[in-house]
Amino acid sequence: MRKWIKKSFHRQLLVCFAVVALLPLLFFGVSLIQTMETKINSDYEKNVTEQAQQIDTGVLEVFGNFETVVENINANRKIVDNINEEDSWSRSKIYLQFYREVSDYREYAQFDLYDRNGKCIYTTRQGDARMELPVYWGILKAVEDSQDTLILRRAEENDSGVLLYAAGKLLGRGGTLEGYIVISMRTENFEKIILDSGNGKNDVAFLDPYWRTIYDSGSLQTDQIRHELMSGHKLLGVYRAGELLIQPLGESGLYTVMACPSVFSREVLSSMYRVLTVILTISVLLCVIVASRVGRNMTKPIERMNTAMRTLQEGDLSVRIASDREDELGQMSRNFNIMANELEQSVQDKVEKQKELNASHIAMMQAQLNPHFLYNTLDTMKWVAKANHIPEIATMAAGLAKILRTSISKRQFIYLKEELELVNCYVDIQKIRFNDKFTYSVEMEERLEECVIPKLIIQPIVENSVLHGLKESEEGNIRVQITGKNGVLCIEVTDDGCGAPEEQMEAINHRRQEQLVGHIGVSNVDTIIRLTYGEEYGIHMESLAENSENAADSESTADSESIADRKGTETESAIHGTKVTLRLPVKYGEV
Repeated sequence: MRKWIKKSFHRQLLVCFAVVALLPLLFFGVSLIQTMETKINSDYEKNVTEQAQQIDTGVLEVFGNFETVVENINANRKIVDNINEEDSWSRSKIYLQFYREVSDYREYAQFDLYDRNGKCIYTTRQGDARMELPVYWGILKAVEDSQDTLILRRAEENDSGVLLYAAGKLLGRGGTLEGYIVISMRTENFEKIILDSGNGKNDVAFLDPYWRTIYDSGSLQTDQIRHELMSGHKLLGVYRAGELLIQPLGESGLYTVMACPSVFSREVLSSMYRVLTVILTISVLLCVIVASRVGRNMTKPIERMNTAMRTLQEGDLSVRIASDREDELGQMSRNFNIMANELEQSVQDKVEKQKELNASHIAMMQAQLNPHFLYNTLDTMKWVAKANHIPEIATMAAGLAKILRTSISKRQFIYLKEELELVNCYVDIQKIRFNDKFTYSVEMEERLEECVIPKLIIQPIVENSVLHGLKESEEGNIRVQITGKNGVLCIEVTDDGCGAPEEQMEAINHRRQEQLVGHIGVSNVDTIIRLTYGEEYGIHMESLAENSENAADSESTADSESIADRKGTETESAIHGTKVTLRLPVKYGEV
């Protein structure tokens, strides 16, 4: 799969679009749905919890009022001390007192007074009344055994519609048990409490400490809840069982159960995921369309460039790319055209340089005239001259033979000290020829004698100074000065002869080879240096007479009498001659 994608730029672009667009959309879409579900359910659960708190507050307030009733009746000694009164008039007064104490709470429960034997003496109930309760079990037994002011007990199913009993003791003077007050709550009483709390539309149920149903306003299936709780679920604070909210009812020992259905049903979630699927499908189609168009817009110029590069590799340097785009691909096309132009120009320059080099080699070969024959002949002349005691001829033959030996050698580069030895051989020959009418000297900085240079590049310059610079002089001086600064080797050959023609110096300095006919040596040396090291190196010629005049102009003005006195002397000792400077890089190594 990965290789299949890599083989197509369109497929790679489509995958990139899918990763950049679809995956975040899918991730954020699912996260948004889940976050909405969690947030709305949390808010709804919080709302249900608040409603449950309101109902619990209302029920606990009623239970608190029941405790107040028990305490008030115990405080009313007319009721407690005369609870067993037989006189009808007195009983009417006691009932009136009892009715006044419970009148504010009769809509939430019915109130009964029992004597110590469990016989009902006074009641606020209507209709059939249960006139006796057992004192050895049930609610009265629980009250007798408890130290609390009020206890709560779930009623049995056969207790005439009563759902919950609340009961307390009636204590006489000295703490003796005089009777009981029993408060009975029915369905309508619980409905009244729930309605007063503003939650009449909620499904609410109350369970006793054993999770048995006391009151159920709807279809909460509290029997199933009891079965689940009895199976091992523990009530710690708020307990969620399915879609129900179960929490303790204060410290009463009872539990409140309230419906807490999920707002996001499966149908709603399915609908939202279907919408997300449709959005993803549309996004996929858009990615395919955009990737296809963008891919074609990008691959066409790349294909043209690829074709042009193959053509260029095949050797057609005239290939160019026509493009009117202003973006990066257009810049690449223009850069390719610039590169092709420079490459074509570079090839043409190399061809021209090769032609120049070939011409120089041909000229040098033409000038050599069978060097092996000359070398052998000169070597024979040297031995003949020594045998006949003619040292001049021996010196000339030995020097010329050394020069020829170097010229026919296959080495293209020699050490600077070797080049100076060849120049010394040439100078010795010319001194014999011109009868020592010129001097020759060399000045060289230390550590430069091991520099590697092309062979026979100083000798032609010195030869040019001897043959052309000193041809009209009775005597002369030739000086070679060699320095190395900033990685550049400068070889200056200076003579004080008649000076080189202005046209020749201009032709050398501006490299006009067509004007150097008759000056093959200097021209060849300049060409060899340029072709070997680059255009920034080569030969430069200048007239020493011009340098002398410039130096004289730059001197500070002296007294007019002194100038007149020195005028004749300067005219007689005017400096003439030529300085030729060879510039090439300083290089060391093996030759």
